[in-house]
Amino acid sequence: MARKFFYDTGEQKVGPVTGNDLVRLRAEGAISDATWVRAADSETWRPLAGVNLREEEEEERNPSLWRVLTRHLGLGRVLMLIAVGIVFVALMAGLLTTLWPVLLVLLVLGLAYRAIH
Repeated sequence: MARKFFYDTGEQKVGPVTGNDLVRLRAEGAISDATWVRAADSETWRPLAGVNLREEEEEERNPSLWRVLTRHLGLGRVLMLIAVGIVFVALMAGLLTTLWPVLLVLLVLGLAYRAIH
């Protein structure tokens, strides 16, 4: 589960945001290493430079397939694609279980034809 943080813009405290959000905001220049940050489960504020975001930085550099898909397509579309894929696989499995004898005959005939010609 993603860690949650709050950060202080000087005018207001913002959050909770994920560690990935902090990495992205820092890369965009919206916050800096001098921005004061605290973990959601802590009351201690410290500069962003003092917060270990190594896991989040690695995720930002090498995102998982799930993160890439949900970022670009949105969660709803990704879930719909998964559902369509499951239905497609189920239909193909159903067709194969009923049509395998026909496919086997076609394969044998095709191999016989290649052997003759």
